[in-house]
Amino acid sequence: MPDLTARPRYFPALLLIGISLMLFGLALLPTPTVNAQQEPTPFPLYALPDARLTTAVSSSTLALGRDNRTLVTANMLSNTLSVFSISQGELLAELPIGIDPRSVALTEDGTRAVTANRGDGTLSVVTISDLANPITQTIDLGGGQPYGVVLGEGDRAYVSLQGSAQVVVVDLLSGQVLNRIAVPPQPSGLALWGDFLYVTHFWSGQISLIYLPLSRVATTVSSGLDTSISQAIEIDVTRGIAYLPQTRSNAQNTFLTFDTTVFPVVNVLDLRGLSVRRPDRVTLDTADRSVNMPFAVALDRFRQWLFVANAGSNDVSVIDLNTGLARANIQVGANPRGILLNRDNSLLFVHNVLDGTLTIIETRNLTVDDEVAISDVNIPVDALIGAQLFYSAADARLSANRWLSCANCHFDGASDGRVWQGLPEGPRNTPLLYNLLGTAPYNWSASWDELADVELKIRLLQGGSGLIEGQAASPALGDPHAGRSLDLDVLASYLGTLTGPANPNPTGTEAVARGEQIFTEQECATCHAGTTGSDLLRHDVGTGGEFDTPALRWLWLSAPYFHDGRAAALHDVFALPGAHQLIATLSAEDIDALVAYLLTLPA
Repeated sequence: MPDLTARPRYFPALLLIGISLMLFGLALLPTPTVNAQQEPTPFPLYALPDARLTTAVSSSTLALGRDNRTLVTANMLSNTLSVFSISQGELLAELPIGIDPRSVALTEDGTRAVTANRGDGTLSVVTISDLANPITQTIDLGGGQPYGVVLGEGDRAYVSLQGSAQVVVVDLLSGQVLNRIAVPPQPSGLALWGDFLYVTHFWSGQISLIYLPLSRVATTVSSGLDTSISQAIEIDVTRGIAYLPQTRSNAQNTFLTFDTTVFPVVNVLDLRGLSVRRPDRVTLDTADRSVNMPFAVALDRFRQWLFVANAGSNDVSVIDLNTGLARANIQVGANPRGILLNRDNSLLFVHNVLDGTLTIIETRNLTVDDEVAISDVNIPVDALIGAQLFYSAADARLSANRWLSCANCHFDGASDGRVWQGLPEGPRNTPLLYNLLGTAPYNWSASWDELADVELKIRLLQGGSGLIEGQAASPALGDPHAGRSLDLDVLASYLGTLTGPANPNPTGTEAVARGEQIFTEQECATCHAGTTGSDLLRHDVGTGGEFDTPALRWLWLSAPYFHDGRAAALHDVFALPGAHQLIATLSAEDIDALVAYLLTLPA
C-alpha cells in the first residue's frame, strides 16, 4: 500500500515555483494608496484611495486626539484654543492664539494643535503636550481670511484662504508656506483623503478637487446654482461619497415669503463621478422639521446616521440615511458650528460658538448627556447678545417657524452675491454690512434712516413678530425704532460693529496710480465722496430710478453691482448704458486702471 504521507521529491521545487508566481502576481497588482504611500494615486481621478487603508479628515472647529480622550476647540469670539478632557469631563486649559480662529486640527501624535485664524491671516501651532508650559508658533500665511485647516503627511498643513481665493500648503516644522494653489472665490471647508483635497466655496456651493501630486485644481463642480453657505464637507470613504450641509437660496422667486426664501439641505456628492446625487439629497425641512442654516455634519457610517448641526436654529438633526427621515431633533446651545463623533460613535460633541459651550450627546439614546463651558467668552455682553440675534432663527420674534435669519444673506457681514427678485421694492442686490456707522440712509432706496429699522426687515421678510414686542413698527423714515426695545438696540449696535477684512489687492502699482488719476479727472468724487465713498444721497444714474449712492469700499467682495446687479463685474459698470458708461471716452487700458484703483478701496 502506498505511503500517502510521503511527498514527491519534486514538491519543494513546485512550492518555490508557486510562491514565485504568487509574488510576481501580487507585484502586478496596483499599489494601494496609504498614508505612507510612495507613489501618488494615478489618474483617472475616479481611482479613489483604498478605504481599508486610508482615512479622510475634514476641517472643523473641533478636533479629537487619537487617544479618544482629548478634544480641542477653536474659539472665534475669545481668540483662544480650548483643551478638554473627555474622560475627566473638564476643561484642562484655554490658551490664547490668533484672532478669530475658525478651525483646528491635531497632529498625528496629538502633541500639537493647529488653528486657522481668519482675523489676522495666521496659523497658530500650539504644543499642548505640556499644558503647564504651552508653546505657540505663529505663521503668517501672507493671504486673507484663513478658514479651514487639515493636516497631511510630513507635517504639512493645508489651509483655505477665503479672502485670497487660495489654498496654501504649509510646512509646520519650518513655518514656511511651500505652495499657493489658486482656487475659485471663497474657499472654506476642506476634506483630505489620500492625494485628494476637496474644497467647498462658501457662497457659490461649488466644490473644487485639488490633486496634490500636481498641486493644482483638477476640476470644480457645482452642487446647484442656488446653493450657498457651504463650509463643510464630510467623506464616507466606504461608499465614496461626500455630504455637504448647505442652504439653497431661492433668489429668483418673484413672490417671496419667509418660507420660500431659503431651504436647508444636505447635498450628496458622488466622488467617483464628481456629480451631485440629487435623489439622495436630504431636504431637512421635510426629513426633520423647519431648521435654519445646516453648517456642519458628522457621519456614523456603520449605522448610516448623519448628524447635522443647524447653526441658525440651534439644534441637531439626526437623519437615518436608510430611510431619509429624522430619528431625532436635539436642542443645543447658541450657533452650533462644529460637530464630531468619538472613535466608537458612542458620543457626539457639538460646539456652540456663540455661547462658548460644548454639548455632549449620547448617541445610544440620542439625549444630551451634558453641556459644559469650554471658553470664557470675553467680549461685551451686548456684543454677544447682538451676535446671537443676528445669527438666530430660533427666536419667534426674529423668524417665523425658525426659517430665516439675518445671517442667511449677510453671514459675517458679507454679501451672498445674489439679486433677490421678489422684494417689495423690486430686485435688490445684497449689500455688504461693513462699517455701516455714519453711512445712513440705508438700503438701495435709502428707506432706512437708522440701523434699528432692521425691525422692518424682521417683520416683513423674516416673518418674525418683531423685537418691539406688543407694538406696531413705525413706517420707513417714520418715528424712530431706536429706544423702543433693548434687544433691538443691541442688534442695531452689533450691526454697527461689523468690519470688513484687510484688502489683499496691491496698491503701489502704476495702474493703481493711473486709476486714481482717472477717478479724479472724471469727477467721480462728486458723488463718491469722503472716507466712505458716498455722498449719502440718492441719484438717478440711468438704472431705472433714484438710488442711494453706494460706498466704494470692499468692491472686490461685493459683485454684482448696481441695485439690481445688472453689472456682473466692475468693468461692466463702465460699459453699460447710463451715467457711468465710459467706454466711449476712455481707452480699455484706462478703464483697467480705474478698476484696479477701485479694487484697492479701502486701502
